[in-house]
Amino acid sequence: MTLVTSRPTSDLFTSNEIWRMLPGYMFVVPLLVQTYLMHPSYERSGGAKLVRAALMPVTLYLDFSRVHLRLFYPLDVFLHWNFAAISFPTFHAACLAIQYGLSQAPVFASKDQLIKAGNYRGLDDPDHPNDEDGKLEKPVHTPSKTPSFLEKIKFTVWMLFSPRGLETSWAPSLEAVPHGPKMGPGKFFVYTLFKTVLSHFLMTGFWALCVICAQHPQGAFGVLADCWPVLSFLKKYPQFDYCLPAPFGLAAWFAIETLGGVLNLLEVIFYQVGPYILPKDLAPGTFDSRLYPALFNRIYARESLIQFWSNGWHAIFRRNIVFCGWIPMEYLFRGFGKNVAKAAAIMGGMIFSGIFHEYLIAAVSRVDWGFPTVMMFGLCGAGMVAEVQFKRRTGHLVQGLTGRLWVTLVIGSYGKYMVHSWMDRGLGRSDIPPPRLWTWPRWIVPFSGLLPERWIARIASWVSS
Repeated sequence: MTLVTSRPTSDLFTSNEIWRMLPGYMFVVPLLVQTYLMHPSYERSGGAKLVRAALMPVTLYLDFSRVHLRLFYPLDVFLHWNFAAISFPTFHAACLAIQYGLSQAPVFASKDQLIKAGNYRGLDDPDHPNDEDGKLEKPVHTPSKTPSFLEKIKFTVWMLFSPRGLETSWAPSLEAVPHGPKMGPGKFFVYTLFKTVLSHFLMTGFWALCVICAQHPQGAFGVLADCWPVLSFLKKYPQFDYCLPAPFGLAAWFAIETLGGVLNLLEVIFYQVGPYILPKDLAPGTFDSRLYPALFNRIYARESLIQFWSNGWHAIFRRNIVFCGWIPMEYLFRGFGKNVAKAAAIMGGMIFSGIFHEYLIAAVSRVDWGFPTVMMFGLCGAGMVAEVQFKRRTGHLVQGLTGRLWVTLVIGSYGKYMVHSWMDRGLGRSDIPPPRLWTWPRWIVPFSGLLPERWIARIASWVSS
């Protein structure tokens, strides 16, 4: 079974014309209206809240029911591209529609409220320099009491492209997402460019390893045995191949870092050029590099499942998981006591994340009715609940070398089955040749690992001609 469409064949469209795809993006219209009505000037408007709530099912219906129009075909050729460029934004848009439809919280909170929540990111702190007049600088996004239409448009764009919401009332704590480095625009651009290039080559290298493992008959153990014949006995025990999630996880990490770097570079350019080409109310404000922290906040140093997921992997789309997974379960189980409600909230957040990750691959291929992806995230959620109970009973945190081994054991134990399920549906295999046959665009062009071979050949022909 496929989640793509109710139509019977994956060859519904044999070409990928833009006019065929455009109707698939109709969901953007109600989503834009929802976002626009989130502006602080509408906070006390019951009508605005009603419209946002009423548009939520419209956005969800148009988002999910027209996925087949947005996809590139044939699916087995464009699986990796559809995975990243279509199914990922589809699910994120659905989360935004739910948030903007049901949220009653103000977008911005007072300084005291943010400090109390541990997520105050204002510029007026001892580590931030004063301006030329000796006064403390204002936050980048300070809503006007009487905003113009263009200011509301700028707010709408900012909301849609700020998944972490670092200056909102629901911003993650500084423990989860600390300040970024303080630099001027020029220095930050160079710093980000270097980090982006490095992330690209690391992502490409790990993706090449993923492809080798995915296409080898004996998987990762087979690759190890081919490199070191002394390990050839490993081929007899593929059931113990728990190494496989590692390269896929690293490739995903650096792919997201590369995308984030590219977007940050474009944003820095926009901050410098925008004031000269846009009206004052639409132009960007003061650039502050501290609002561009690392996407995963030292995920490599995490020593517990709670740190790895809550303060690491989920730091980017934390709001989606908290609003759509954590809060509903906490609310449903609130009558069973605070401890039970927290445990249910953890499980709700992790299972929702599992559904999110499963949708990414199922929407462009087929459903694995064993749901190994949801099972893996559910197991991690149970491990997080166990860590909370361990601290409650012993007073100690899960940390150190023992904590790192614990994280590796829990994620690896079922991560293997998740990755195998994804590979069975085409990950690392669909229209991706072995790395030994890769041409130069596969190594140089950003995100080339997602592109079908026909696009890679076209890029090479463009350059050669």
